[in-house]
Amino acid sequence: MHPYATDSSERKFVPLYLAGISILTAWIFNGAVGYTQFTLPWWIGAPSIIGFYGLLQVIFDKCIWKWQILRKMGVVKVPDLNGTWEGHLASSFDDHSTKQDATIKISQRWTQISIILETNHSKSHSLIAAIITKNPTDIVLSYEYLNDPTPNAKRAMHIHRGTGRLTIQPDGKTFGGEYYTNSRDRQSFGTLTFKRQEH
Repeated sequence: MHPYATDSSERKFVPLYLAGISILTAWIFNGAVGYTQFTLPWWIGAPSIIGFYGLLQVIFDKCIWKWQILRKMGVVKVPDLNGTWEGHLASSFDDHSTKQDATIKISQRWTQISIILETNHSKSHSLIAAIITKNPTDIVLSYEYLNDPTPNAKRAMHIHRGTGRLTIQPDGKTFGGEYYTNSRDRQSFGTLTFKRQEH
């Protein structure tokens, strides 16, 4: 997985919320320890604000950011794209005459993402990505990928880089868009259409 960018302001405010919760948690914990007169072993230090913040940040990054209540409150606006997406792509290489079956597998955290696209002839993985939430109509996932053809691919196919831009529909179950490659001997572009199968 690799970091991804977003224009959502949540990246500015959520750390402040976590810091506030960490301060409160540390205060309550230390008060509880003092009230019960429980003494921690000498080799265990009382968790500090930084310790609680680190723990909360890890938990938030992995799972809390997915909670629907946070989306309803407007705290988190980045969509949860985790899962397997089935669909097809059409390429200018054959004048869009055929649709190739394709699968996209997305693994995502609040700060990291991995996008893997597989067809019968190649497999690509994302290198960098951005999620745009302030688009006037829909949310957009834009990413750069590295494509590696399979042994049974056509001889004209080589390892190459490309860019994909996918528009996520409001229902969160489908997305579509376009891609293009920048290989010197195989410059092409095409369309992508996918529907979520697993989440």
